[in-house]
Amino acid sequence: MFGTFTKAALGVLSLLAVASPAVQAKAKGIETNVHSLRGFTLELPYVDEGFQMRNYDYGGDAIVNTLSHIRLTADSPSRMGWVWSTAPLPDDYWKVEFEIKVGGKGGYLYGDGMGFFVTKERASPGPVFGNRDYFHGLGVLFDTYPNGKHDFSTPFVMGMIGDGKTAYDGAHDGDANRQGMCEAYFRNLNSPTKVAVTYYKGRFVNVQIQLQPKDQWMNCFTITNVTLPNGSYLGFSALTGDISDNHDIISVRAETLRAEALENYNFSPDMAIPVAPKVSGRSFFATVFKLLLFAGVCAGAFVGYKKYSTESARRF
Repeated sequence: MFGTFTKAALGVLSLLAVASPAVQAKAKGIETNVHSLRGFTLELPYVDEGFQMRNYDYGGDAIVNTLSHIRLTADSPSRMGWVWSTAPLPDDYWKVEFEIKVGGKGGYLYGDGMGFFVTKERASPGPVFGNRDYFHGLGVLFDTYPNGKHDFSTPFVMGMIGDGKTAYDGAHDGDANRQGMCEAYFRNLNSPTKVAVTYYKGRFVNVQIQLQPKDQWMNCFTITNVTLPNGSYLGFSALTGDISDNHDIISVRAETLRAEALENYNFSPDMAIPVAPKVSGRSFFATVFKLLLFAGVCAGAFVGYKKYSTESARRF
């Protein structure tokens, strides 16, 4: 019995070792040096015991619903809302993963869209999807309304590196500023859309999208040779005009790499795709215990069956 149980237990532990995100991360090498930036986390209920939002400010028409989302704009005309971190992201490397939901009652006409920003300026409202124009830093823009004719469809996601001196080409949906883009129908979906933005100073900005939970992550675009201003803040904003949509943030989390890991970091888009969420120690050991218990029950049942078969054979 004990031999059978031991083999079963070792088999279970072997399966866990293969499936464990930590082991998978170690195989990838780079993820073992990840450091979570908890100060940039946004998750339910978004506020603390004093009903204050830690590490972020919000304003304009943004509303915090402690049960489900942060709504940057409601599905109403002429709305503008924003959320900005109160501390800057690391200068050398970071990855921000966030969930958004965009949608409303409009069947054919809706807009305008929302933006993810990492810029030198913070909490400065304006016409670029709720953020100021002439921004200095990165803008990843989720555009749902075409202001002109294009050879691609809407909604789409585009990237812009602002130098603080160049205006956003709003009349042509950023044609003059676009440094990367992809078509992505993220509007009126059943579940939130996940986005991961990865930055490595002097090397690249990469944007990945998972439209729905069962979908594969899509490499949206990569902009190379990018250096953002030191001390840049993380922000989200949204804007509606004559037409409108709900623009919601569901969650935000960020991480960086330890300095020693960056020296050996050879980037490829596949590496930027987020790994499975790490299992906490308590959950991991609870899972191990349950599987070991199941293996023990199976081993006991097998021994009982063998004993029963032997005794039955003796009777006859």
